[in-house]
Amino acid sequence: MKTPEQYFVEDVRLPDVDDAGRALTSAEQAFLDKYLGVEREKVLAQAKRLDPRGEDVVAGLAPGAAAAAVEEHSDEKMRSQSDIRLVSFSLLGREYALPITVIQEVIRFVKPTKLPSAPPCIAGIINLRGRVTPLVSLRLLLGIPGEQEDRFIVVCRHRGLQIGLMINAVSTMYKASGEDLEWNVEGNVGVNAQLLMGLYKSGEKLISILSIDNLVQVVLQGGRTHA
Repeated sequence: MKTPEQYFVEDVRLPDVDDAGRALTSAEQAFLDKYLGVEREKVLAQAKRLDPRGEDVVAGLAPGAAAAAVEEHSDEKMRSQSDIRLVSFSLLGREYALPITVIQEVIRFVKPTKLPSAPPCIAGIINLRGRVTPLVSLRLLLGIPGEQEDRFIVVCRHRGLQIGLMINAVSTMYKASGEDLEWNVEGNVGVNAQLLMGLYKSGEKLISILSIDNLVQVVLQGGRTHA
């Protein structure tokens, strides 16, 4: 059986992009205004530019995709497909997943620059190849009790904002067929159901599929969910 790293080497590639000097998107502008305010330049100066390569990188873009294609994802579009490819990861022994189309890359964890007014679920920011990238603790955002060592960052770019999801470990990759997917999950999962797009049943395992649409929205709203 292949390891997740072997899947990634065969199926994904790194973006060859440097975004330094480009104009901010409206989503990036909204994020910086909300969390940095008058301290923007000071905090941004503290965020050292990162360009992970080699052993610091676990994953990259989907085959044949450009960075702009990652932005085309929507939960509605995913629900209309007969099958989807998922990348799963572990949070305190629980398995969650994202469609591979929303994942730009997976890098080894780096300590972020703290933000003065961010909620606990937003650990801070990193400067990833010229883009301000908020790091989000999925454990805190999902309300999962306990402590864990965050060893990797799942980097997603969506609706003009690049975010990093802090996780403990990459689990595996699935090709999920329609009959094993359930999209209307609000009644089944309860708390923070709005952060989930659906459920995938793999044998005896039930894997929660996260909604990148709603994760980005929550980041821009200040980490507030409406459970």
